[in-house]
Formats: sequence, C-alpha cells, structure tokens
Amino acid sequence: MLAKKYLFCFDTTMKSNSITFTSKIRFVDRKFYNALEKHNEIKYQHNCSNILKADEFYSEDIRTCTGGGLVKPFEEAEGFHFWNDLPNIKNFPENINKLFRYVRNPERGLLVGSKDLKGSPYSLEMFAKFKKVFLDRIKNVTLFEKHRYTNSGTNYHYSKKDDTWTLYTTFRRENETGLRTIKTLNDLLECFENISIAKGDRLFIGKKEILPKDCPEIFANTNF
Repeated sequence: MLAKKYLFCFDTTMKSNSITFTSKIRFVDRKFYNALEKHNEIKYQHNCSNILKADEFYSEDIRTCTGGGLVKPFEEAEGFHFWNDLPNIKNFPENINKLFRYVRNPERGLLVGSKDLKGSPYSLEMFAKFKKVFLDRIKNVTLFEKHRYTNSGTNYHYSKKDDTWTLYTTFRRENETGLRTIKTLNDLLECFENISIAKGDRLFIGKKEILPKDCPEIFANTNF
C-alpha cells in the first residue's frame, strides 16, 4: 500500500520502571493524507453531536467548526466534529457529558478549528467552551486554535494502534490564488493564531520532528 512508505516508527520511553507513552502529531501534505487508509468518518451536521468512539477515525473540513478527540493512549479513543451553530452552543453541556462518558478519565486531548469569520458568529465561542472544559478536566491538551485565514481548514485522522494524529491543513493568503499546505514550522505558526503542544506530545511536520528547543513558545508546558 502507498501509505506504508510514509510510516514513522516511534519508541516508548522507559521511566521509573514504567512506560511513558507520547502521542504523535504530524502535519502532512495532500499526497500523504490521501494515501492513508481511512475508516470511520465523523461527519458534521447542524444541531447534531457528531462523536465517534473507535480504534481509528477521521474528519474533514474543520474550518469554523471545532474538532478533535479524547484519548487514553492504546486503550480508548474518540473523535468529534461540532458545527458552530446556536443549537450546539445551547446543547454544549449535554455534548460534553457524552464526550466524557464515552472515554472516561482521558489522559490526552486535541482541539483544532475555529475562525473569526463574518457569518459564523459562534465559531470562536464554541472553541473557547471546549478549550475551557478540556483544560480543566484533562492533564495534557494540544491546541491548534483559530485558523488565521478566511480560506483555511483542517482534516484529521487518528489511529489508536500507534497513538498518532495526522493533520492535513490548507490555507490561502488573502492576496494569493492557490492553496498552500503546512510544510514548515513557519507555515504552522502562520496558519493558527494559538498553538500549544501538550507535555508528552511529539510534533512532526512531514518527517521532521519539531523539538521544544526549535520553538519554545508552543511547548510552554514542556521541560527541556
């Protein structure tokens, strides 16, 4: 399969006679993303709690919406994609209860999405609500918050087998015609207004790992 040629290999780290698992987050190009074998799509609809617990899942076209997931590495995982509409704002407590009922006591979480866009008045509010609850209830949360450009969006795929989030993000500057994808650290910093990599998560762009020393400001909670 074409996807196999792109696989990364990671080791767990032994500490104090126990295994410390680190989630992997990798930004990839269109060729890589399209080559992945993807199952269990999480679609989005108005006034609908789009949540799926599975060993593998993916969701696409996260623009003004909020997407992500909750994880107990190698044990349980669920993903979600919420449309930024008024019914989902009103039903937020119910949706949160569902999330934390499907995966109890998650160890890690990831949030991506939102955009300051005319015609999407609940986008930033929706993300902010998820962010507050996640930071209050989960020890390790990675955030990719607020797409900077009008023409930008993110697709994600999660695999419990190797505890890896694969993200394909596109963006277009206001004075350009073609879509760009994240290929460098500068692209990543340009694309999102706020980025925070949770302690223990490893960030990759393509095959290159971005280390805390490369960009301390987005690894604020990591000691190095």
